[in-house]
Amino acid sequence: MALAVLATFGSGTALAQDDNRFYIAPMATYVLSDKDRDADDALGGTLALGTRLSKSVEFELRGTYLKYKGDDDGESSKIKGVGFGANAFLKGSGGPYLHLDVMGGDETLFNVGLGWDFLFKNAFGIRAEALYHSQSNSTDDSHDEYKEPLFNLGLRIPFGKAPEPPAPAPVMAVVAEPPPPPVCSDGLDNDGDGLIDFPADKGCSSADDGDETDPAPKCAPPIPGQAISLDGCGVGDVIVLRGVNFDFDKATLTVNAKSILDGVATALESRPDIKVELGGHTDGKGSDSYNEALSDRRSKSVKDYLTKKGIATSRMTTKGYGESMPVATNDTDEGRELNRRVELKVTESSGGGVSVAPPVPVDATVAPPPAADAPAPESAAAAGGSSVVIENFAFSPATLTVAVGTTVTWTNQDGSNHFVKFTDAGSERLKKGATYTRTFTAAGSYTYECSIHPSMTGTIVVQ
Repeated sequence: MALAVLATFGSGTALAQDDNRFYIAPMATYVLSDKDRDADDALGGTLALGTRLSKSVEFELRGTYLKYKGDDDGESSKIKGVGFGANAFLKGSGGPYLHLDVMGGDETLFNVGLGWDFLFKNAFGIRAEALYHSQSNSTDDSHDEYKEPLFNLGLRIPFGKAPEPPAPAPVMAVVAEPPPPPVCSDGLDNDGDGLIDFPADKGCSSADDGDETDPAPKCAPPIPGQAISLDGCGVGDVIVLRGVNFDFDKATLTVNAKSILDGVATALESRPDIKVELGGHTDGKGSDSYNEALSDRRSKSVKDYLTKKGIATSRMTTKGYGESMPVATNDTDEGRELNRRVELKVTESSGGGVSVAPPVPVDATVAPPPAADAPAPESAAAAGGSSVVIENFAFSPATLTVAVGTTVTWTNQDGSNHFVKFTDAGSERLKKGATYTRTFTAAGSYTYECSIHPSMTGTIVVQ
């Protein structure tokens, strides 16, 4: 009955292959008396002291004591024995096993049969055995050998601290082969439409193919060795934070995980327009409720660390999914490693998906104002206007002189996209007809360029 119950609930937790600790197994023993023995069934106990020789074999020193009650109020008999035994597990390192032992003492005792270790944490567990018991009798001349069913039920108690689990093997990301170089990235007008082709364009085949449009960046996980970037990421996009691992069965971040999260903090600082969910996931080992609680603690550990790095808590939520959303099989070590992960999911976004450089104080980057006797720039007089036109891949005028407090407006009249980029600020991508404005509150000389056409430069002189 004990074996049937244990079989119903499974074999529990398996032992680690290198768990060679000694253990003790005290068990109560019950024997169904041989019909040829003038005695009732026996009660007693068995004590085993053992250790693991390999992943599936244990060696034991065993001792037993049995007391048979005599029939019809006759005298009881006692059997004692000490010897050796072995367990050969059928499923690796836990669960059902074949048992064999030989003991000597008052009689020669031989036991063979099936046992079951139902293990809990740290290899502590319940042990049950159903054995064929043979006793070679040397005192009863009427019978040479008794053969009886014998049952043991007790505990398995290990000594000492359990060995640390092996560190998981690092997951090596598969690096995709780089795409072939663009066909038309030579900075020329290959399709004859009067516009220089965008450097990343692969077409350049028709004057109306729109190949001067700069495609928006795509949200993608980092290539090994590169920093994490959230450029192009919008609502619903998910990045798996590979390498953000924890101590075994804990929510404590490893040193490598903290290093990766430093990069995540930097990426979040460059995208102040987004909010994210930090989702924790586990493999299929353990109960659903335990895994959900563990993954929730781990996602909160990630949030706490990012908060310490300056990311506002209002931008982050956490959720533990446990084992409910596997991305690989839980039947292999490699699959379980992929399932143990932390994911960053964009839940809100109000920007265009491109990182924003941190602001730099204007007076920290401007050059000193020109000397009083310096000649005014030839292309414009002081306060001679507040507009710059972008056309024919040039800023016109290239140099504009304005008074302090003037707001300058740039208007793109080219068929190609452009940027207006200063050292401390800049515009979003300007399509044809789009404008960018900036107010200059301090005197100085401000140079700028187009970030995708560096040959295009200009200067604003503020007096």
